[in-house]
Amino acid sequence: MTTRFLPAVLTPLLLLATSAQAASLTFYMDQSNTEVAWPDGTPYLEVTISDSLLHPGDIEFLVTPLASLTMDAGSNFGIQKFGFNSTQTLTGTNIVGPTGWSTGSGNMDGFGSYEVTEGGTGSNRQNPLAFRITGIAGDVVGDYAVAGTGGAQGSWYFAAHVAGFDDMDPGPGEISSAFFGGNATLVPVPAAAWMLGSALGLLGMIRRRLPAR
Repeated sequence: MTTRFLPAVLTPLLLLATSAQAASLTFYMDQSNTEVAWPDGTPYLEVTISDSLLHPGDIEFLVTPLASLTMDAGSNFGIQKFGFNSTQTLTGTNIVGPTGWSTGSGNMDGFGSYEVTEGGTGSNRQNPLAFRITGIAGDVVGDYAVAGTGGAQGSWYFAAHVAGFDDMDPGPGEISSAFFGGNATLVPVPAAAWMLGSALGLLGMIRRRLPAR
């Protein structure tokens, strides 16, 4: 391998790093309305909001139950409803979600009322839940990370109804579903940053492998 090979390898990565504008925000839902089974303070679901690469101009949501929930999953486990707020005005035509799901608004148990809810039925729970927002000019990922009006459990960006657990309270008081909320945050990561890091890391690896002169 010679140094002439370096531009051919690195140029595409560097071009992608400098041209990419995609960004994302990641949050953790660490609040529960059923603390006897799921105490507050443990991350239960991860919410990632990102610029869509497949559909430029759209914003994508990915809501993923974490191991702290899936360890108790039954045979029909998944997210049945998800609520969020926005600085934008959304209707059902702006949301492309799972087949059979519908857009609404309203209360998410102790987590209060949400401007937008996406919900399904017991027969089409989602794990993970993925949907995208389309047709909103000039929106950014931060437009969809907005605190709700709040309820007994506090005021949070997101809430989710998760169902299909194995019975978490054997006896007459069966617990097979719960509501979760939260917005514990991570630092936003522009796509260009990790692309540039990958290019520089590859450059260092190739240079270490070049024969000494």
